[in-house]
Amino acid sequence: MRLPRVPLPQIEKIGRRTFRIKLLYAFVYPFNTGIVIYAGLMTFSMIVTNVTGLLPVIARDLYEGDFRTAGSVFLWLFAFFCGGFAAGWSVEREKLLKWRYLHLAPMLFVAGIYTYVGFSDAQSIALNPGVFPALILFSVGIQNAMVSLTTSSLIKASQMTGVVNELGVDIAEIFHSEGEKRRLIKREALLRLMVMGSFLLGALCSVGLFPVYQTALFLLPAAVILFLILHDIIRF
Repeated sequence: MRLPRVPLPQIEKIGRRTFRIKLLYAFVYPFNTGIVIYAGLMTFSMIVTNVTGLLPVIARDLYEGDFRTAGSVFLWLFAFFCGGFAAGWSVEREKLLKWRYLHLAPMLFVAGIYTYVGFSDAQSIALNPGVFPALILFSVGIQNAMVSLTTSSLIKASQMTGVVNELGVDIAEIFHSEGEKRRLIKREALLRLMVMGSFLLGALCSVGLFPVYQTALFLLPAAVILFLILHDIIRF
């Protein structure tokens, strides 16, 4: 069956709308992660937005025979994995069962976790040194997977290493392309610059606000997640 031909102005309109949505995601998700990375570092004394640094720690603990600590760190690694799994599962089940807004359920859970951490005091966190970082890593895993799924892996919420590397590739390709291909590559480069800038802005806000609000600062990323949920409900 031949699909109806879409007029070129309509294609351009759809493309611009999609690009605006990606710009929103490229700002909001990394901004949120920038807040969490510094607040998490000050609260838990560890980076809670990626797991690259956890693998050498596990290797060291295993080598030294400290299996209990290695198990705790592996729990954090597994929590990050579970976050990605939860996001992917909800998106695929939504497609299969035609349940509208099912993909927003993990994001609502993220908002709940940030709210819970925001209302927790330092004593509660100190009594559960393994649980709270696992909760944050689970939440960041959901965010990373969700923005990756909704933008075809174009936008990364916390993996700045890959973003900087891919930006370099984009700049190189711009010099060796023309026409429509060059325009699309420029858009991708702009999105990556937006990701880097918003991540830095979120971290700067966290540096300035954490001494005043302490763990209550996690309420800010919770509010941002609720905004994204409301935005998606209105958009769809």
